[in-house]
Amino acid sequence: MKQIEELIRGELSAVQSIDTVLNKISDSSEKERLSSIRFDHVRAVDTLKNIAGSGYRLEEQVKSSGPWGAFAKAFVGGASFFGDKTAIQALKVGEEHGVQEYRQALADSNLQPELKRVIQSELLPQQERHVSMINSYLQ
Repeated sequence: MKQIEELIRGELSAVQSIDTVLNKISDSSEKERLSSIRFDHVRAVDTLKNIAGSGYRLEEQVKSSGPWGAFAKAFVGGASFFGDKTAIQALKVGEEHGVQEYRQALADSNLQPELKRVIQSELLPQQERHVSMINSYLQ
């Protein structure tokens, strides 16, 4: 269950980071795009919690994004000071980190089959789309 907790923390960190940028970004079309990415991360948290199952008291175990979330929020918040593009670039770093987390999870031979299926079919492709969307904005 430690692995699923780490994935949930990463998703919570993404939500917090996007919230930080949304509060400071001026481009309305980018706000809309980021809101859709944020929604994907919220949905990913719910999906991961459902996989963990109701018998496991996940809510008590994972209440925050942990140290990575605090760092990400500070990093993105600092980048926001320099403008929209810099803030979006900071989000890209977090999204790329999420891609790596999901790839590392898939490399684990002890990964729950259901979790593996969801990562392969839903969560990793979604995370890769986020990176692609951010790259298109930055170009």
